Amino acid sequence: MSRDAAPAIEATVDSHRPAGRPRDQATDAAILQAAIELLAEAGLRKTTIDAVAARAGVARATVYLRWPTRDALLAAAARQALGQPIYPLTGDFATDLATGARRARTALAQPLFRAIFPELARGLLTSSPAAVYDEIAPNRQRLAAELIAAPEAAGFRDDVDPTLPFDLIIGATLNHLLATGDTPSEADTARMVEVVVDGLRRRA
Repeated sequence: MSRDAAPAIEATVDSHRPAGRPRDQATDAAILQAAIELLAEAGLRKTTIDAVAARAGVARATVYLRWPTRDALLAAAARQALGQPIYPLTGDFATDLATGARRARTALAQPLFRAIFPELARGLLTSSPAAVYDEIAPNRQRLAAELIAAPEAAGFRDDVDPTLPFDLIIGATLNHLLATGDTPSEADTARMVEVVVDGLRRRA
């Protein structure tokens, strides 16, 4: 993927940004674009802060002002490649899990995300996966907290790991992609959610 051929992207809002004057959104976008391109072209090892700064045409300090660590930058780049913002939770676990499933399906259909996914997976397997993954998919922990608060009122079991429903949905979506080369259909995604939510129901 050449720099000229890469699609333009908008900067994401970063939770690590320091207080102060508003950041230059064009600079944010250039840095994230550079990180995405380097991941796709050169791989994880060569996607360094120095390399990203050089490609974006900014100083290293400019990158660090926005993302204090390389992991934080890579997580932000992954979220940018997903092509959609983090979705807000409604407080209804089943509804929010279904939204997450549809978002996962859409994300894995993004060519830009697919291009960097092998390097992201390699990095997650060889570094500190929990911290980076939670940056990429923060709603995994938020949905878990929602499920912990829901069982009695919603009739859900309380004897399962609260991250399991999210993991089952993402795992099934990713497995479908790896097995078929395509993302699940909308109907398949809805059925995944139906099966997982039904399995959470407390039996009489």
